[in-house]
Amino acid sequence: MANIHVLGRDFAIAPYKLGELRRAAPFIDNIQRKTDGSGSLSDLMDSALDLLNVLSIGLVKIDPVLTADYLEANVSMDEFVGLQTAFLELSEESGLKRKGEATAPTEMASVGASSTDLPSSSTI
Repeated sequence: MANIHVLGRDFAIAPYKLGELRRAAPFIDNIQRKTDGSGSLSDLMDSALDLLNVLSIGLVKIDPVLTADYLEANVSMDEFVGLQTAFLELSEESGLKRKGEATAPTEMASVGASSTDLPSSSTI
């Protein structure tokens, strides 16, 4: 289970099955494309929304209110680093990355930093 703390609540999201990974794949691909080192704020915000879309796939099963749109309207940047860690944990547990293969980034906003070492979804 991936543990997520968001909006003052704790959630445990089960690893994604193939159908959930299929829905998440375009967002994961976008995250990888936009974290190639350009460091623009626009790309960072787009990647943040993509990350919220991936996490909302599991969160709406627990609480239907927690859609990507709801998360975007209510999540602050202060919470975002924790969500990045939860994203990486969920990705690993869903089989997208082997345990110990890479460490979670400390900050996606770092110019030139890559937020994931996940394979492109086309290689799943």
